[in-house]
Amino acid sequence: MTGNKSFGTGRLVLIAAILGAIIFGCINIVSGQLFRSTRIDLTDQHLFSLSQGTRNLIGDLNEPVRFRFFMSSGLTKEAPQLAAFASRVRSMLDAYVAGSKGRISLETIDAKPYSEDEDRAVAFGISPIRSSTGDRLFFGLAATNSTDGKSVIASFSPEREAFLEYDLTRLVAELGKRGKPVVALFDGLGLSANPQMGLREAQVLTQMKQFFDVKPVEGDVEELPNNTRVVMVVHPQNLSDKTQYTLDQWAMNGGAMLIFVDPNAENQIGPRGAPPPDASSDLPKLFKAWGVGYDVKKTVADPSLALQTERNIDGRPTPMLNLPWLALRNESLRKDEAILAQLSAIVVTTAGAFDTTKEGVTLRPLMTASAEGGLLPVAETKERTADMRKLAGEIEKGKTPPVIAGRLTGTLESAFTAKPEGSTRKEEHVAKATKPANIILVGDADMVMDRNWVQRRNLLGTEVAQAFANNGDFVINAIEQMSGGVALADLRGRGVSWRPFERIQQMEAEASRRYSAKEQQLQARLKEAETKLQELGRGGQQGNEVLTPQQIETIEKFKTEVLATREELRSTQFALRSDVDRLKSSLTALNVAGVPIIAGLIALFFALRRTRREPPKPSA
Repeated sequence: MTGNKSFGTGRLVLIAAILGAIIFGCINIVSGQLFRSTRIDLTDQHLFSLSQGTRNLIGDLNEPVRFRFFMSSGLTKEAPQLAAFASRVRSMLDAYVAGSKGRISLETIDAKPYSEDEDRAVAFGISPIRSSTGDRLFFGLAATNSTDGKSVIASFSPEREAFLEYDLTRLVAELGKRGKPVVALFDGLGLSANPQMGLREAQVLTQMKQFFDVKPVEGDVEELPNNTRVVMVVHPQNLSDKTQYTLDQWAMNGGAMLIFVDPNAENQIGPRGAPPPDASSDLPKLFKAWGVGYDVKKTVADPSLALQTERNIDGRPTPMLNLPWLALRNESLRKDEAILAQLSAIVVTTAGAFDTTKEGVTLRPLMTASAEGGLLPVAETKERTADMRKLAGEIEKGKTPPVIAGRLTGTLESAFTAKPEGSTRKEEHVAKATKPANIILVGDADMVMDRNWVQRRNLLGTEVAQAFANNGDFVINAIEQMSGGVALADLRGRGVSWRPFERIQQMEAEASRRYSAKEQQLQARLKEAETKLQELGRGGQQGNEVLTPQQIETIEKFKTEVLATREELRSTQFALRSDVDRLKSSLTALNVAGVPIIAGLIALFFALRRTRREPPKPSA
């Protein structure tokens, strides 16, 4: 009787386990389909989640966007290190589809060799990756809208993983809006061509026209061009109240604005080609109300970033560091900002500095001087005969390096209490910003002029502009980012999905420190012994002489030393890896067996607990 009960209980347990496994598998399959877009992101930097700006943008698209994700199935087999990155890319694409309210669709394509899908990938411009067998593998994205718009990420690169969301959001912003973004240009420096004075169009303006619909505006501006996405203000001087009010209200409504001011614009040309009476520019009324600090009488000077030029000292040309002429590189450029991440150098000449102390307003630095940088009076530095060597000791340093360019964010207040007299604007006056500010301030207007970043060469009879700095790239990147609205402006470099085992790296470094010197010593000793052994062998062969007992003994001695040295070298190399291998083995065992063991122990605990709770049945 007891045996039958035991058999029945055991059979029930087995059936329950089988049913549990089947139910578990079914739940995984069904939930994987029904809740594919539902996720909980527990990563440290929310690597698999979209920012609020991106969610706002994709939730309000004018155009449907179709993603074609080309991902060869053999890619992760060929390069296993890409598995985590590829998983993140796919997860992010799913997140875009889920948050777009049906405006974004996704097609995943495994472009196998010699297939029609491979031809599609090539036609879209996806860059192939050659496998070890010579086959072409693909890992890119082609996106289209309902018209003829197309944008491509030719190949997802782990080097750009920190900017994955930025690249995808930029692509969606470009395709989700019809036509080129309109840029309203206030030009106070002369970017446009002037045939009468023999001045060509600035290279930065030429490039802008390739990507944007640039609309120059001048005079009393009360209305911006239709569909304006970005306002670019270069070297503003003596703007009327009506024009300043238009700019102010644009900012109050969260409009994107790129402003270049300058304490001394060396490229400015006055009437009839003469030097201008005042080469400085400022927006004092707007800056004061917005909480921006900017002293038009001071320029940034930095001995560690200064360019060397010749100055006329005591009637002689003397080479020296021109303290206000700076080549910004490395730490001076915020590489966690997408618009600067791929840039190497930006040249500024006599740039001003910004700061802010207003509550609710933030100035995020984009370009800064180094720790050695500070401020000098413009009146002293702009003199052609000024000796910069003497001025170096007069640099006024602050607690932090001067900010040459920065992103202004927060809630701004209007510089006007009402519309200016005579204004014909129909919109109601906005006294306080209704949306976060989306403004980039740059303290040097000269940086957009050719002299600061382009030199022209004659190539086979054709004049070619060759860039020696990334000034133009910065302008294009900034407008492109800002035309996407706050969604792109807020996207900075995020983390990457690759998370190294820091403890293992520390152990490897420590082991290398302990054993590398000994390993090198043994390698040298082994090489020396082998060289002597070869010389002894060659000596006997060349002379056709019989080796003496002493030579034979010496050869045997070196052979023994070679073998001993090799054995000791193997032991050293083994010791170099043993601690690390033990830790890796432990982690592997924990990953493979740890979770099942813990689950089994929990199940056993509840089973024993249930058995103890069951009262004994009375015997018949």
